[in-house]
Amino acid sequence: MESETLLMRDGRGYRTVPAENRDPEYRAGSLLYTGRGLLLTIFFITVGAFGFFLMSSLVGALLPVEMEKLGASNTLIAVFITSIPYILNMIITPIVSFRSDRLRTALGRRIPYILWSAPFVSLFLVLIGWTPAVCARVALPHWLPLALLGGLSVGYQIFFLIVGSVIYYLFPDVIPEKFIGRFMAVFNLTGSLVGFLFPRYLLPLGERHVNWLFTGVALFYLVTIVFMCRAVREGSYPADRSGESFSPAGMVRSYFRECYSIPFYYSFFIMMALSDVSTVCRMMFNFLYAQKNLGLTYAEFGAVMSWGGVIGVALSLPVGLLVDKFHALRVYAAGLLLVVIVNAVSFFQVRDFTSFYISSLLLAVVYTIQGAATLPCFVAILPKAYYGQFSSANALLRAAFMAACGAGGGMLFDRLKDYQYIYAWDFLFTIGALLSFAVLYRGWKKRGGPDRYCAPLPTK
Repeated sequence: MESETLLMRDGRGYRTVPAENRDPEYRAGSLLYTGRGLLLTIFFITVGAFGFFLMSSLVGALLPVEMEKLGASNTLIAVFITSIPYILNMIITPIVSFRSDRLRTALGRRIPYILWSAPFVSLFLVLIGWTPAVCARVALPHWLPLALLGGLSVGYQIFFLIVGSVIYYLFPDVIPEKFIGRFMAVFNLTGSLVGFLFPRYLLPLGERHVNWLFTGVALFYLVTIVFMCRAVREGSYPADRSGESFSPAGMVRSYFRECYSIPFYYSFFIMMALSDVSTVCRMMFNFLYAQKNLGLTYAEFGAVMSWGGVIGVALSLPVGLLVDKFHALRVYAAGLLLVVIVNAVSFFQVRDFTSFYISSLLLAVVYTIQGAATLPCFVAILPKAYYGQFSSANALLRAAFMAACGAGGGMLFDRLKDYQYIYAWDFLFTIGALLSFAVLYRGWKKRGGPDRYCAPLPTK
């Protein structure tokens, strides 16, 4: 009988070593690290994460603006930016998640999806960036440039959803469990760093050089993500036998019966969905609000938004300590309450650059508090044995809410013709999330609260 072997990284490369007498704290499946090897792996993933966050920031900030320049209504922007992507999310993410769990290749089960999708993500980014400029030089029907840009945005979303799902599954496969918390802190700090650098230094370039900005970010993303996939290796996995008697129809029935048959979780799912929906109009229209209502330039808006990244870096660790001390649910509720207060005041007080600056900084603080408590809330409430399944059930309901409310928000703002109501939208939906929290908190206390809570399990 052959002895078990591990794939060990003790520097830039990997080598095969016997499994006997190895420190389990530095193991992730069949992977083994020295301290230096683990630090290098985290660094290489962080490089790819930087490109991933930069690409996401670019599209989120500038695609709505480019569509508006081509004459898109708020409703149409909402359909392409929010509704269609979340409908695609409901279809693509479960399929990709299921298939990547069962894929076995020499490159692993996650990296092939990330590598395969990367050239297409970059290609669609380049095409999105150049479409308005090229169409402006050609005599075309007035509707065609917008139709092309909308179609390209859908193509981009298809491939973005592939990498956007699988990249998060890679981490627990290659990072030892003992270090996953510290790794996620580094990962989130990378996102906060991009949140500072992109609006401050790159977003202003979008005013005159949007085509080259999209091209540069597309190439940067491609280089960094390929570098990550070449520098990081997955280990081997047990052979998959789950498909031998797999029934798709039976799995779907079982999935919905188990996930949505326990009323206690309804308030949790609805709270999370409403909390996400509360930000959908800000996500789509915040830049347009700053331009149209307040007269801010690209550079001024970028300067304001960049400080949100700084706040995220500064507050992540202190808020994490508060979550550990006072419980995630209570900190999350405090975040919801503060979101309500800041939006209520901002609706009446924000009228110029200075008041928008103050409001944006306060919103960055309260969203950091809420965001830091979100994942711990999932861990605290959902059953451990069904954690992935119930998390995906929450994501499915969230996607349905976002798809419907994204289009609804666009139609509403077409009627209102005033982006100031972004604050009212956030206020009202966060009130709904607070009411759902009250129901959840009462049920949580009845089931034992912080000391004796036991998550209800589905019946077979």
